[in-house]
Amino acid sequence: MTRRTLLPVLVLAGASAAQASFTVATFADPTTSAAEVMFTFDMAAKTLSGSWTVPGLKLETPGFVGGGAVDDTRFVFGPVSLVEVLPGQLYTMGAGSVQFYTTDPTTPFFTMTFNGGDFLNPFVAGASELRGFMVDFSGPNVPGGLSQEQFSFSFANMQMTGSKVTYTASFTSSAVPEPGTMLALGAGLAWFARRRRA
Repeated sequence: MTRRTLLPVLVLAGASAAQASFTVATFADPTTSAAEVMFTFDMAAKTLSGSWTVPGLKLETPGFVGGGAVDDTRFVFGPVSLVEVLPGQLYTMGAGSVQFYTTDPTTPFFTMTFNGGDFLNPFVAGASELRGFMVDFSGPNVPGGLSQEQFSFSFANMQMTGSKVTYTASFTSSAVPEPGTMLALGAGLAWFARRRRA
């Protein structure tokens, strides 16, 4: 009796777990002062760009196959175009990408390609945030079968000089496993459990 009910129970558990998002990759702000710029908002050109090209950034990758951390990660972002929606509070962001690499920017190990996003509170210290939507994750250790991907940069240490505003930042990205992926995982676990009990 138990053997017959094990498969549906595990499959339903897998389907239920599919609703929960998980962290794909994240990093804490690696800077030690506002002088170490990571992002620049050009108010005149209405663009946002960013990069980190020196040692010190540790990218945690709990959502990668194998997980772990990548020391001395670099990244490059944009520039992307911005459209002001609510003066001083909200800009929408055009399409672009964020590429993470270690030494050679032409060979990223993790890329996020996005169709758009929001830039919130660009002039509020500690509350500025960049959020990407409809994000595609790619890279040799990035798992397949993800949906609802998103990322967020939380800005800090805002400095304004003329028409440009600079920030430091922390980062997180998340995704939701597709139901088909979780159902397949649930079926695999059920088969494995039945085999062990036999």
